[in-house]
Amino acid sequence: MKPLHIAASLLIAAIWGLNFTVIRFGLDELTPFAFAGWRFVLGALPVLVLPRPAISWKALAGTGVFLFAGQFVFLFFAMEAGLPPGLSSVLVQLQGPLTLVLAALFLKERATAGQWAGLGVAMIGVIVIGRSVEGSASLFAVAIALLSALSWAAGNLFLRETRAASVLSVTAWASLVPPLPLLAIGVLHDGWAPTLAPLLAPTWRCWLVLFYTVVPVMWLGYLLWGTLLRTYPAGKVGPVSLLVPCCALVFSALLTGESVGGLRLFGVAVVLGGVALGIFASTKRR
Repeated sequence: MKPLHIAASLLIAAIWGLNFTVIRFGLDELTPFAFAGWRFVLGALPVLVLPRPAISWKALAGTGVFLFAGQFVFLFFAMEAGLPPGLSSVLVQLQGPLTLVLAALFLKERATAGQWAGLGVAMIGVIVIGRSVEGSASLFAVAIALLSALSWAAGNLFLRETRAASVLSVTAWASLVPPLPLLAIGVLHDGWAPTLAPLLAPTWRCWLVLFYTVVPVMWLGYLLWGTLLRTYPAGKVGPVSLLVPCCALVFSALLTGESVGGLRLFGVAVVLGGVALGIFASTKRR
């Protein structure tokens, strides 16, 4: 990679890694449904200036439902249930191996032995992490985080159909899908006041969190990511995603005091090792 693109890769990892800690702070201000709903209200604003990408409505809807709404609602509930930011970032990386499983089940794609081995290693790491958390609430949070990864993996299957379109355009138009259903469910689940808190009881912290999760994370992050994917083979860009949980663990340790050591650290290493094995096996196959 060129030095400028290496810098962009590191910036993406830092922005997306810090995002997990920012989400933790955001959940002190907003309910999961309100947080996700308002995030995508803002995320959809570029549709005012960006034309609709030349992809099917099915691809847009699938991306909006699974890659956006499902992934983040489950992630927010997992973190609200007590899963720390760094550990959350590690578990959702299972979206890579889980995409392999869904592609095999629904698209009849054949995976290599190395890809299946990566999935197996990663799942062993999840079991280790599960044994390292204390209390049923934390185990429940781990399960919800896995649902977030599964929803992300399902969204990846729809995202494949958007390869020829602008990443930023797809992001903006797919962001039109989640807000109304999420905010409506939020009103039924939490009430009007918590769901409309950014308007009825705005705080600088609430809007700062929403700003960060939209402008740097969605708009800048996806713009840079799309640029890298168009410039280099996916196999060269994919491993950059492994830097995200590493950054998330560091930021969470510094800003929230999250402690990762002993059995939990071993589980984190095993999960990331399994994900890395799957990525490199996919690269070799290509």
